[in-house]
Amino acid sequence: MQWLVAFQRVAEHLSFTRAAAELNVTQPAMSHKIRQLEAHLGVKLFLRAGRGIALTREGEIFLSAVEDGLVRMAGAATMLSQPMPHVTIRTDAEFASFWLLPVIAQFNARHPRIVTSIVSDQGETVPDPSSPDLDITFGDGNWPGAKSRRLFYEEVFPVCSPSYLESSGRIEGLEDLARQTLLGWHASRWDFMDWGEWFERRGARYTDSVSRMIFDNYHVAMQAAVNGQGIALAWRYCLGDLLKKGLLVRPVPDTVITQRGQFLVEPLNAEVPQVIQRLVQWIIDSSRETLNEQERMLGRH
Repeated sequence: MQWLVAFQRVAEHLSFTRAAAELNVTQPAMSHKIRQLEAHLGVKLFLRAGRGIALTREGEIFLSAVEDGLVRMAGAATMLSQPMPHVTIRTDAEFASFWLLPVIAQFNARHPRIVTSIVSDQGETVPDPSSPDLDITFGDGNWPGAKSRRLFYEEVFPVCSPSYLESSGRIEGLEDLARQTLLGWHASRWDFMDWGEWFERRGARYTDSVSRMIFDNYHVAMQAAVNGQGIALAWRYCLGDLLKKGLLVRPVPDTVITQRGQFLVEPLNAEVPQVIQRLVQWIIDSSRETLNEQERMLGRH
């Protein structure tokens, strides 16, 4: 670095004496640094020009690269010395773990200087438009005073393990499905669609099965399904890669889509920080393909 700074200052002034005075060293010491650099590179960087000096062609090429590097290092040093911007996202635990975490990981890879906090709640969260944080909330999108954007429609369908499907025999339709071991929700999870509502929306009859298991935790229910302990209702955006990896399959093609869903609620501050704008756009872009597909599905019904 001493060689590079010395070279840049001599090239700037085209004078060993003035460069030495600026860097508070002697003129012989400055000349010695340049000779060391030339020896290291194996090229001449300066030529005598009358009573002064001039850059050689190699010197001009090297100066361009050195100045670019010094400017970039100075910019990086300035950025690193500033506090890292911080964004907090509030959402439910299921959505955070199955969909949001991979999206945020990709965002952080592109923007390593941004700190993202995820605060998770169980059940429906009422967004606070006056908060500087982002809310990703399940509901109908109508919250007084809030600016919300839809990320997904609620899309719910049955899932089970391949081993359960193999052992249960062929499931021809909803009547066969209703006779299976169905993993249900505890009454405390009022925010989750249960089997009764799901069958009703599909226009099919259903009577509660005494053999089914009850859960109050979505993650545990999905693990039970993966373990082959029954068939669970799953939300499309809360499945991660369980279907893609073949850990879960869909025993029937039937699905239910409602007007409820996940909404991104932005702060209502007059000036939203650029870091939040960037994250908002990243989240919206990440959900767009699935949202477009869901809208096409709704258009066919």
